[in-house]
Amino acid sequence: MAPPGFPVRRVVALGVPMLFSVLLQACVTSPFDSAESDDTTLRQLDTCSSSFGDGVPAFYTTYFRCVDVSVDGDDLVLASTDLPPHPSPYYETASENWEAWDDRGGEYHQNPNTLTAQAFVLRIPSAPVAKGIVVTEDMRDLTMLTSLDEFPGGTIGIALDGVSLYNATAAPGDDIREEQYTFDTWSAHPSPDGAYHHHSPNPGGLAVLEANGLVSTHVPGEAEIELYGIACDGTVVLGCTELDGGAVATEELDAQGGHVGDLRGADGTLHFAARYHTHMCAAIDADAFTPEIQYYNRCTVSSAVAP
Repeated sequence: MAPPGFPVRRVVALGVPMLFSVLLQACVTSPFDSAESDDTTLRQLDTCSSSFGDGVPAFYTTYFRCVDVSVDGDDLVLASTDLPPHPSPYYETASENWEAWDDRGGEYHQNPNTLTAQAFVLRIPSAPVAKGIVVTEDMRDLTMLTSLDEFPGGTIGIALDGVSLYNATAAPGDDIREEQYTFDTWSAHPSPDGAYHHHSPNPGGLAVLEANGLVSTHVPGEAEIELYGIACDGTVVLGCTELDGGAVATEELDAQGGHVGDLRGADGTLHFAARYHTHMCAAIDADAFTPEIQYYNRCTVSSAVAP
């Protein structure tokens, strides 16, 4: 385990899975010095800490909360403690954010893990370079470690509310289609190390859009705009709409619901030109999960024990 202040940096290039990642240790200033790490204090969208440094693009200031964003050269640096700003039965029972498990008629069952404060940092290239692949059904098989183009295990992106996004696979030997029945009512669950995360469409990201006055509901599949977050390589993760609320050209989508196109906000702001983005939408694909295959050539995630 790295000592305090010594994050373990996980650098994944060219889609090589975490099994083959290079682990480096470096002494750095913690980006969490001012971030909240007490998971027994009530945490909500209107009280969680957010900060946006000089030069941060409007995409982040418009759509994100509960996250610290800064610019470092050609990278956007996003840091979070991964504590959801809403209730969950996966909080410790002593937490103000704890709520009882909802089995939704007996279909869902709680996993044995408890969420805890994390400390993760994504370095997202402002101009990501495509690997030149086309995502096929054979590549997108919802099974971990079957392709060198997969995203790594663990955190591969960040949701609009600062919660981790994992890829569309479960741990080896498990089936994500079965594991999804351990998701709480916010469509997330914690891993054995306490990292709370999403694999699918969820109310959390849409609740940020609702709080920001951009949509009138946080129900997946019903919001006027459906944006969930961004992956470490620069892939934008949307839902049943484009960023401006327009319909998705389903005939253009690859096997993981992705395609390349301009991403404009509802006000006409061009946030990304010709950017690969995926759509998690049950109306488009019954397996509505986060991207499994890394489209761009660099994914950099740093992790450490939160202070």
